[in-house]
Amino acid sequence: MSYRDWTCPGADEGGFITFEELKERTSHYSLQEFSRLFPLPGLLVVYQEEPGQEVLDPTDRGVQLLTVSIRSRAILRYLSKVAFLSKRPGNPFGHLISIGRSKNNDITIGVDSVSKVHGYFVADGDDWFFTDHGSTNGSRINDRVLERGDKYPLRDGDLLHLGLEVAFDFLGPRSLYMKTR
Repeated sequence: MSYRDWTCPGADEGGFITFEELKERTSHYSLQEFSRLFPLPGLLVVYQEEPGQEVLDPTDRGVQLLTVSIRSRAILRYLSKVAFLSKRPGNPFGHLISIGRSKNNDITIGVDSVSKVHGYFVADGDDWFFTDHGSTNGSRINDRVLERGDKYPLRDGDLLHLGLEVAFDFLGPRSLYMKTR
């Protein structure tokens, strides 16, 4: 099985599943079962408005989201959702997993500061890479600003920023499993 022919059961049209649903559906699974059923890295949406501002993890029961000042309410519909790095059936460029605001991306995130085709992911064996496709508001991995067109490695636990408001925890199957516990 590869990222080209795997789809996440229960994912919405943008490629997302709620963290709570994932947690409920897999609560009785062992790490081995979870990794077999969810073999690809996931992107868990977290909230970070400004560079340097604390990242809020909505899966943490102690987070008080009502006290957060936000630029766009659009990000709220994605908080605490997970998108797996998989290809949407019928999308072109089989080796790339695109992410952006446009509905024809493999992963769609409808937030204004995210470009129509913001960037794309590529697998090389077990390693994953991200490339900014020339987005208007840029991308970062942790605190490193990405140059347009350059390929950057993603490591388990990295924080991938798209535009001004979107931040994802890049989580391999093991880390995602541990987070659901």
